[in-house]
Amino acid sequence: MTVQHENNSGSSSKGQIDDSARRKFLQMIGAGTALAATGFHGSLLANPGLLNAAQRGGGGGPAVSPWRSDFILDRSRVFMNIGTAGSMPRKVVQAYNEANIEKARNSLNGYGNYADIRQRIAPGFGVGADECALSYNTTDGMCSAVLGIPWKEGDVIVTTNHEHPGGNSPMAVVAAKYGVEIRRVSLPVGPDVQPEEIVQLFQDKINEGGNVRALVWSSPTFLTGTMLPIRRLVDLAIQHGLISICDGAHLPGMMNYDYGALGVDFMSGAGHKWQCGPGATGILVVRNRVGPNNPLPLPAFFPVSSAGFGPSWVRGVELNATPNFDVAAVLCNIGSRNRPSLEALADACDMWDEIGRQEIEDYILGLSRHLKQSIADRWGRQALVAPDHPELLSALTAFNPFISSNGEVNPKNFNSSESGNFVSRLANDYGFIVRNTSVPVPGIPNQFPLRVSTHLWHSQREVDQFVDAAWQLANELS
Repeated sequence: MTVQHENNSGSSSKGQIDDSARRKFLQMIGAGTALAATGFHGSLLANPGLLNAAQRGGGGGPAVSPWRSDFILDRSRVFMNIGTAGSMPRKVVQAYNEANIEKARNSLNGYGNYADIRQRIAPGFGVGADECALSYNTTDGMCSAVLGIPWKEGDVIVTTNHEHPGGNSPMAVVAAKYGVEIRRVSLPVGPDVQPEEIVQLFQDKINEGGNVRALVWSSPTFLTGTMLPIRRLVDLAIQHGLISICDGAHLPGMMNYDYGALGVDFMSGAGHKWQCGPGATGILVVRNRVGPNNPLPLPAFFPVSSAGFGPSWVRGVELNATPNFDVAAVLCNIGSRNRPSLEALADACDMWDEIGRQEIEDYILGLSRHLKQSIADRWGRQALVAPDHPELLSALTAFNPFISSNGEVNPKNFNSSESGNFVSRLANDYGFIVRNTSVPVPGIPNQFPLRVSTHLWHSQREVDQFVDAAWQLANELS
């Protein structure tokens, strides 16, 4: 369970920062974001050297994001908690508002399976419209995936100890309802973790025996931002004939992934986080193809919420014979929904496709690399809670800013209360909005690192300002 303190107003009684220092940081932030309206938009596309510099983390990256003016975010603060919620782009908000007014004016309903919207969204994720269901959020998609499988007593799910409640909850339901065993990998923590190490841990849990039916994991994990290697885990699932279910809450809008190529059976992602759609939108990818990317038969699967299910629909039998069956249509046919919100999600996806999803991934992961390197330079690599291996990298950065009396990072002494105070002070005194998490670590008490997101509206300058603010606050509080 995470501990979130981003809205706390309390401050430490120990050495409050003076107003002049606070004003200095806020002025620095304002000076950077004020340039956003000067026509800088698009310069990264015209000058890829800027992007490459940001990726290297060696300086020279853009002082202001070329996309900053596309968002209506409060410019007196720097929002670095996209892992919790993104922000709809300006033009998406405007179209969304107009669509809601039109809906109210003409008393429009929201019935249908939204084939037109799915056809707009699906290509950006490398799947067909029949594989791209529109969920309410990641939890909704995870519940559909996990609860829709016909489990039997004695079945085993191999998952991790870093899963979100949105995945843990439906797994707990099938454990209680059917007698399914939930077997957890204890994920290693720290900068030196390797992809092969993670895959081997899953293999070890499979080797414990029993009727293992599925692998369930998060990529990236919401606690540390570790990008568990999806394709490697899918290959492991194929090797053992298992169902693969990925909690990909943070993937849409962050990573340029082709889910068809990844071959995962189910991927549930959020529409309101990195993809910057409205709340109560999500994407559930359901594999509807048998081919070289995943030659296993389609898993038996039944919708848990649908107005379109028929008694002849048995996944894995009829669908193997009729591969064009629109499984997403059945999952989207759940009565009247707010169509303007789904259209707004499609508008945000259109914007990402126009910019280029690889361009976006390169930019925000470039900032993430720069942030991680800056943390390592200032605090030392041991402050990083997640691996810095390129394959395990995401745009989430978790680190421990606490400095002990001997000048070293000491996660054992950075407890929940101190972590919450650090988050509050960053917001109240410096204007940086981040969050913290509670991370289980083998052999020691939980760690409570900061979790920082880098996204389209950020710049390398703002990343550097955040590092300076966190360093100054860490020295004050240590």
